[in-house]
Amino acid sequence: MTLKSRLAGLVTILMLFAMAPAVFAQVSITIIPDNQNSADINTNNNALAASPGQVNSGVLVVGSLIATSPLSTTVLRIAYPGAITSLPSGATNCTIGGFSTINVTAGTGGAFSCGFPNGVPSNDPIRIVGASGVFASMNLQPLLNTTSQRVEIQLPSSASNSSSGSFRLVGVRLNANGLSGAQTVSASLNNTVNNYLIGSPSTGTVINSLNPGIGNFSIGLAPGNSTIGGVTGNPGAGAATVFTNRNVARSQGAFILVEGCASCWRTISQNGNNDGVLVPNSTQIRLTFNNVPAGVTITLPSAVNIGTAASNSSLAATIATTSITTSANTAVINITSTALTQIETMEIDYTVTVTSTASVSTPGSVTANATMFPVSSTPFDTASTGTGPGGITLTGVPTETNGYPTFTDVEAGPITVINIVPANTTLLMPYAVVIGAFDTGLAIANTTADPFGSGNGGATPSNGTITLSFFPTTATGGAGTPFSLTTSSTVKPGVGLSSDGTLAAGATWVVLLSQLLTAAGQTGLYQGYIFIQTNFLLAHATATISDFKTYSLTSNVLVLSPPSTSARGGGTSSAESLGH
Repeated sequence: MTLKSRLAGLVTILMLFAMAPAVFAQVSITIIPDNQNSADINTNNNALAASPGQVNSGVLVVGSLIATSPLSTTVLRIAYPGAITSLPSGATNCTIGGFSTINVTAGTGGAFSCGFPNGVPSNDPIRIVGASGVFASMNLQPLLNTTSQRVEIQLPSSASNSSSGSFRLVGVRLNANGLSGAQTVSASLNNTVNNYLIGSPSTGTVINSLNPGIGNFSIGLAPGNSTIGGVTGNPGAGAATVFTNRNVARSQGAFILVEGCASCWRTISQNGNNDGVLVPNSTQIRLTFNNVPAGVTITLPSAVNIGTAASNSSLAATIATTSITTSANTAVINITSTALTQIETMEIDYTVTVTSTASVSTPGSVTANATMFPVSSTPFDTASTGTGPGGITLTGVPTETNGYPTFTDVEAGPITVINIVPANTTLLMPYAVVIGAFDTGLAIANTTADPFGSGNGGATPSNGTITLSFFPTTATGGAGTPFSLTTSSTVKPGVGLSSDGTLAAGATWVVLLSQLLTAAGQTGLYQGYIFIQTNFLLAHATATISDFKTYSLTSNVLVLSPPSTSARGGGTSSAESLGH
């Protein structure tokens, strides 16, 4: 035989060896993730890698027959983009790092029982359903590879296979924390010489997107509502307001929670896909109220149903804890009805009551945060859970202390639900003058003493000092330099103030502008406007410009809404209400 013919024969042999996997791979394996999870929450420890609420949706594995052939047992590996937080059922259901030899019971490659640790529901496991054809006789027990983020399935052996077939892998859940965008799976085999071959497609999307569970958390009203609860006579959007003298200026408020994606909020039945089996939790929301003073109670509704707004026609929820106090400052919203195809807005209306001894003497605010709930710090055991085959220490097995699903604590907010503002009245004198013979007289009454009594809607009597802020106009035009004056035990011009410089409930202070200027250390003429802030509620005043001979003009001083709750700044959200 010539050297040339020998080389040609060697090349032919090498080509046959190279082609061997394709020639003898008689069942082509492809995967098709059907009914993907359209969107999930990016803090979900147990994001479903399939369509929520769709029974037995998951990854469809198809084996297409190429030619009749013998099959040897092969391991199909389906790898997921995040750590798997659900478990297969069965006595032997985990591997460490995968196994290369089937049914090894000892050593690094072996399978072991990881059981169902606390919180992982055994009634909704990772499982195989609908096995048919070539897969009908296989072991239906998938295995969880605890270190490689994959599920491993033993494909069956056959002396002479002549069938195609399929099955679905369902019940797989992922730790979505740290992931973003679409989430895909990929399939591989532990070898390609057993007449199984990976075909195309071998990858597919199981979760289309990951989003915040709460897209917006703010003071406001649901779409379609112009007043709290949509009830005529109720105020519009805004926080409650409490004065430091314990009077409640505004007892109602409302805030909204907007869903982060159309299918982010789910009921218990929508949170799984095992027919008739419910996981422990709906996607809940925990509200935490901060800095609630003693003696203040925030009352929440027990049922939330914003059916008046077209975009919320399917949304309903319950709240078990409806009374928020300094010692019980959290409440959990449980979703009971929701659509999975539209982003919904939840409006929470609340009322505020204050006792006669409430600790609200210091201005401040009560705020609220919201997070998806229940919260779990880790979805895995980090301590040793026992000893596996070959003396392997078992760690990293999925577990959930609060059931399925749970979430990493990421707080939305804070938002202000109660403004605690100084008990004062803001008044405005648009014009005051001291020129020549003309002076301006000011009379301020503290009307917190009245004939009605607290039980009949009367005011709470209170005393307080008075601050006047002067904004002069110069003689040549233009703004002068502002200055101010606060009454005290040493600054009490005019008549009517008590010895400590306060105006008592039921008393009236009368003073001339010229006296105020002297007390403020100012000389010369004055024309301009004056803001007056009294450290008590329900102040009323009149101003009289007179030459004390033949001319006098008296007008009521304007009362402003508290700037702390009704901003005077520009924009459509600001307001200034003037009255008498």
